[in-house]
Amino acid sequence: MKEMVERIKELYPKPTVELKFSNSFELLVALIISARCTDKRTNIITVELFKHYPTPNDMANAPTEEIDKIISSCSMHNTKSKNLKALSDILVKDFNSEVPKNLDELTKLPGVGRKTANILLSMAYGIPAIGVDTHVKRLAYRLGISKSEKPEEIEEDIKKVIPKEDWIVFYTGLILHGRRVCKAKKPNCDECQLKDICPKIGVK
Repeated sequence: MKEMVERIKELYPKPTVELKFSNSFELLVALIISARCTDKRTNIITVELFKHYPTPNDMANAPTEEIDKIISSCSMHNTKSKNLKALSDILVKDFNSEVPKNLDELTKLPGVGRKTANILLSMAYGIPAIGVDTHVKRLAYRLGISKSEKPEEIEEDIKKVIPKEDWIVFYTGLILHGRRVCKAKKPNCDECQLKDICPKIGVK
């Protein structure tokens, strides 16, 4: 496991997500829009969205129909537009237009689940956390870290074997590795830098 962590850190030394953002509010909005939507499409949408509504106050005062029109090319846009307006209103009224740095407060916001909250905390604030998306779930199973199907249990299984100071770089590394190498249908094991230490659980 120690060798696995070191290789992931070497391959993906800079923890990052492939969403464009310049502050915590922009990241929160992008994460919500990105659910069941590609990062590429999300980045196209958010550029336009932030031209019109760059702050929580701007978005809280925007007509839901206008938000929905801008984000209409993503999936579940009707629900997402309502959530974006509602959470912006909460940020303005309850948090002085600041995105909270607390998991419990974040997950109470409309449209914000544990995965989104953990990615926000780690990417926007540098707070050690583990965001379990489909890539992390898949690689955690293939690498023998977790057999669970439940994101919260996978998160806890990773925490048991990965030092806290490496949580962020490890989970973001798994996301990037899952997208580029260890893909869902056709994992490129021949080119994988972990092939000699990966148990390849479930890989045919």
